[in-house]
Amino acid sequence: MATIKDVARIANVSITTVSATINGTAPVSKALQQRVWDAVKIAGYHADPIARNLRMGVSKTIGLIVPDIATPWAAHLAKAMQRALSDVGYNMLFASNDDDPEREFREIELFSSHRVAGMVIAPTTHGEAYAERLAEAVHTPTVLVDRIVENARFDAVTDDNQLGAQLITRYLLKLGHKEIAFLVGRPGISSSDERYAGFRETMAVAGLPVRDDLVRRPVFRREHAFAAVQQLMTLPTPPTAIACINIAQLLGTMAGLQNMGLKVPDDVSVISFDGFHPAEGWQPGITALTQDITSISIKAAELLLARIGGEVDYGPRLVRVAPSLTVRTSCRSIQ
Repeated sequence: MATIKDVARIANVSITTVSATINGTAPVSKALQQRVWDAVKIAGYHADPIARNLRMGVSKTIGLIVPDIATPWAAHLAKAMQRALSDVGYNMLFASNDDDPEREFREIELFSSHRVAGMVIAPTTHGEAYAERLAEAVHTPTVLVDRIVENARFDAVTDDNQLGAQLITRYLLKLGHKEIAFLVGRPGISSSDERYAGFRETMAVAGLPVRDDLVRRPVFRREHAFAAVQQLMTLPTPPTAIACINIAQLLGTMAGLQNMGLKVPDDVSVISFDGFHPAEGWQPGITALTQDITSISIKAAELLLARIGGEVDYGPRLVRVAPSLTVRTSCRSIQ
C-alpha cells in the first residue's frame, strides 16, 4: 500500500509539502500542488481519514446509531440523513445497537475514538440511570431521533406521537369501532408511551372507556404480537380493531391472525403507526401513519450542524414532525 513517503519521493518534494497539499493545512504553489496530485495518482495513494482526524483533531464525519439498520425505518432515516449531510461535505458512519444499551455505549465510544464531528442517535433509553450514562458517554455535538430521553442535554427530533394517536383513534371511531385493542411497547420508550397516552386521551374525549383486557404490554417483538392477538381474539368479547405501534407488532399481528384463520378486515380491522412496511402485495393494504422521515432527517441534520458550528447558545430543543394517515383497506366500517 502506497504511503505519503512514496508520494513525496515520486513528486520529489518534502513530506510536509505533500501533507499540506492533501490536507490544505498550508499554502502550496500551484506548480507543486500539481506535482503532488500527479504523484498521488501514480502511487495509488489513498489518505486514511481516521488517521487524519486523529492528527488534526477535526472531522467531516457524522456517526449514526440506530437499533437495527436493516429495518425500513432506519434504512430510510440513514439514506435521508446521508443525503442531507453530504450536500454540505460530511460523510457518515453507521452502527446498529440491537436496542441493547451496552452495545450502544460501545458504539458511542468507538465513534468518539474516530473523532466524529457529531452523532445522531436513536437511543435505547433503557437501563438504570440511562440519561446520566448517556451524558457521561457523549462528548461531541449530538441529536437524538425518534425517542426522547428525559432530562437529557441533547436536541431531539421525533414524530408528533400525540397527533398520530389522534389520527388513528379518530379514524377507527369514525368507522364505528369502540372495542379497540392497543399493543403497547417496552416500558420507558417515549414513542410507545406517548402513542398509548394519546390513544387513551382521544378515547376519553369521545366518552369511551379503554378496556384493560384489550391492552397488551410489553409487545416489542413479532412473537409478542403473535401471542397477544391469539389472546385478544379468543376473549368472550374480542376487539373489532387492533392498533399496532410499529412494524414488528404489525408483522406479528398479521401472522397471528392468519394462523387463527382470521381475515383482515372481515374478522378484525388492523391499523398501524408505522407506515414503512411492504404494502405492495399485502392483502389487504395496511392503513397506517406515514412518518415524514425526510423532514426528521433534514431537521436533525440542521440542528446537528448548528451545534457543530457553534452557531447556537440555547438549551436543548425538541422538534416534533407531523405524520400523516394513509388509508388503505385493512379497516372496515361496522356502523
